[in-house]
Amino acid sequence: MIFSDENEPLVVDEAGDRPAEADGWHENFNYYERGLPHIFLPRGNTGPTTVLDPDKEPVDFFSLLFTNAILQYIIQETDRYANKQIRDHPDENKSPWVTPTVEEMKAFLGLCFLMGINVKPDIKSYWSTDVMLETPYFSKVMKRDRYMQIMRYIHFSNSEQAPQPGDPNYSKLYKIESLMNMFTDSMVNQYIPKRQLSVDEVMVPWKGRLSFKQYMPAKPTKWGIKMWAIAEANTGYVSFCQVYSGRINGVAAHGLANRVVKNCIEKANVIGQGYHIYMDNYFTSPTLFTDLFEHSNTAACGTVRINRRELPKDIMKKNPEGVINRGDMQFRQKDAVAAVVWKDKKNVNLISSIHDFSVGAVQRNVQQADGIFQRQEIPCPQMISDYTQYMGGVDRADQYIQYYVFQHKTLKWPKRIFFTMIEMLKFDAFRLFLASPHHQPGPGKRPTTFLKFSKAVAAGLIAGYTGGSVRKGRPSLVPVDDRLTQRHLPGSFGNKSWCHVCHMRVKNNQQETRRQTKFGCLDCGKHLCLPECFTVFHSVKNYC
Repeated sequence: MIFSDENEPLVVDEAGDRPAEADGWHENFNYYERGLPHIFLPRGNTGPTTVLDPDKEPVDFFSLLFTNAILQYIIQETDRYANKQIRDHPDENKSPWVTPTVEEMKAFLGLCFLMGINVKPDIKSYWSTDVMLETPYFSKVMKRDRYMQIMRYIHFSNSEQAPQPGDPNYSKLYKIESLMNMFTDSMVNQYIPKRQLSVDEVMVPWKGRLSFKQYMPAKPTKWGIKMWAIAEANTGYVSFCQVYSGRINGVAAHGLANRVVKNCIEKANVIGQGYHIYMDNYFTSPTLFTDLFEHSNTAACGTVRINRRELPKDIMKKNPEGVINRGDMQFRQKDAVAAVVWKDKKNVNLISSIHDFSVGAVQRNVQQADGIFQRQEIPCPQMISDYTQYMGGVDRADQYIQYYVFQHKTLKWPKRIFFTMIEMLKFDAFRLFLASPHHQPGPGKRPTTFLKFSKAVAAGLIAGYTGGSVRKGRPSLVPVDDRLTQRHLPGSFGNKSWCHVCHMRVKNNQQETRRQTKFGCLDCGKHLCLPECFTVFHSVKNYC
């Protein structure tokens, strides 16, 4: 036994380098103490679970997530709510209501996507006849009053069955809960993420009255509705998200961060499969990391606040010893968790159940004695390098979502959540499109941009719908074209030529590409693509 100067027994760790602390943290990494690393066994091959044919368009990828069942549910609840409002408040709802068809609701959503791309001061400006504001495309697709009517009544729950406060089944999120579950089920089912995931928060802008509205001064969006999300680190594909409904009865919930992380990995169907989760200091704690490692077959890494419990207090403090100059670092280990403090411009504190004490290097601009900045390599723990690389998955998704999300004013918070969620679905569909083996760019070509993909989804949803071209009044005396009334059959001309519908639409800037075909209508003398353009030419008066 070893004795100190006071002849008291001195406990020494197995390496014999440093006295073991009472909290169990020690300097040298022991692989036996952590145990065997987890084997990555996802529920299937990582990537898209549905492979679409080469002829499928961007809107088909969006439809994988925004399914017909979801669309029918929205139409059903919207119709229910509209009839209820007309019945309960007839003086305020005098306009006749017609249940939207599937095609009309798709066109409505397509216009909403276009409004996120082509931003105007207010919704009515899209139907303005002012030469400086007008956008004729909107009035061709749908009448302004009809669009505003659908926007007024769009609903996502049965208000007549909503539980009231005090009911055991009461939920602040009842108005959006069912739809959110349908969305997240689609997101989980259509993609199996790669091993590195990140958990973070997303802010949905909102300044109206709401009991669970959050204020976060450090965020670009300071006022809003907070959502928890888990996303693939490299692509940003969001597998699951959940709205935070705030404190219960005004009392802060203990262990909230731990419950959020566990709920995210469980609902995203990645628990027990050897995934690596990266998170920021709001969620990180040794207790959570140990629990995930031992009971959920999941490793984690994240920055940590120095006031968390069970941290190595000798290094996790304001001015730790031996961490003075840029590149200095100190490591500790306890069971499965490794901890490090590293000096960059400021101290960086991080714990991980993924990494050991490996050290790499990073590039930094360092000011010299003469005042000139020079690029230099400084030592950096590998766990911090990996954290920097993999933490940005949710932030990447949030960045893309904010590009073209529908942000026009609304007094109903469920609508704000809905438009953010369908934009998130569109971003996930974009990632599915980029990962599709049949939709890779050819040699020398660049991948499709999110803007181009968004326009294609909007065009696919509208799909030639022309509800805005119908005019009320007496029947027109102008004779109707034979192509719209008589029975014409497709045939072959023998020689190829440009499709008439494609050519006219490209000429009028309604689509970007045109095709050649040898088929068409022999009676009309027009080359037409089969079957889409042939059908449109013989059924739609203003096809271009």
